[in-house]
Amino acid sequence: MKTIFAILLFGLVSSNTVNANEPLRFYIGTGADADVGGIFLSSINLQTGTLLPPERAAAASQNAFVALHPNLPVLYSVAELYSGDDKKVAGITAWKIDPVTGHLTKINHQPAGGTGACFVIARGDGGYAALANYGSGSISLYPLQKDGSLDAATANVQHEGTGPVESRQSEPHAHSVRFDTTGHRLLAADLGTNDIFIYDISTDGKLTPSTPPSLIAPPGSGPRHFVFSPDGRFVLSLGELDGTISTFSFDPVNANAIHTASTMVEGVPEDAVRASAEILFHPKLPVVYCSNRGPNEIATFDFDTQTGHVTRRSAIACGGTTPRNFRLTPDGRFLLVANQGSNNVAVFSVDDKGNLSPTDQSISVPTPMCIKFIGDRS
Repeated sequence: MKTIFAILLFGLVSSNTVNANEPLRFYIGTGADADVGGIFLSSINLQTGTLLPPERAAAASQNAFVALHPNLPVLYSVAELYSGDDKKVAGITAWKIDPVTGHLTKINHQPAGGTGACFVIARGDGGYAALANYGSGSISLYPLQKDGSLDAATANVQHEGTGPVESRQSEPHAHSVRFDTTGHRLLAADLGTNDIFIYDISTDGKLTPSTPPSLIAPPGSGPRHFVFSPDGRFVLSLGELDGTISTFSFDPVNANAIHTASTMVEGVPEDAVRASAEILFHPKLPVVYCSNRGPNEIATFDFDTQTGHVTRRSAIACGGTTPRNFRLTPDGRFLLVANQGSNNVAVFSVDDKGNLSPTDQSISVPTPMCIKFIGDRS
């Protein structure tokens, strides 16, 4: 089972062959303004974990989250504020990647169809890109041209609903989107409504509610990011507000969680800040990781491939403060953390059981909020 797990998941992570003897490039989306921030570029030595000093690949304001086209040298970024010709508007930008330098050249831009654009992803066949607007609680879908450029949105859906945590759930807050393994459905986690909405994608790029229309997260959990299990049978939803991981059956779809586990150490006070942010699978092991910004840690969980249940194993300090996002190298040997509060990206080594250990590797980046390795299509 573990061998099958590894093959399936690695196929989802990267369609490119990674040469362990060559540095692997990665991009860093930041929340800083264009005068000091933008999208940064660095690389990691896959033998030693050594990072090269970062360089700015593109000057852009608050381009916090990035994603890669599955087949083309194109990167997509979303910005809460984008400096256009005559006004500032939330939006999505397509960038051409220089194959030699890795620097980015703008291809085109489209408005986000809402406020607070915070997440972007491209479909596995390169047909569409989708984004989530946290501020307005809406999502948008964009056809992609053969060169990776963005067409105008074919769908913009406004979420409706509230949750029991009045300070954070008085209105919808779409926080992430993902295509299912078939590419025919789009899922959207909404922190404000406690739903992971499910939409069918029509041949002309329209979004209609699926059956059931959503996965219903535990009340007050505030789903932020979510991941599919490698075989597509389960969806794991990370609750930002209550610090939980909820497992849903997705094949077949069951609207209600079949298991929920805490991301925090046992006995933590109920009023302790969780602020869970990112959740990812190890690329070769049945191991799940999440970041908890309250205690500034990366937590490790064992994943049961039969039941979809997760069990907290351990946690380690994140090497800074406010671990907004993290990624694992395709070989699973290193984990990089974007520490938004301390303006650094820290490196952890990963052993053959998925346990994390700190290294002395860290680079300074202004307000890092997202990391994507070349070849990373998730």
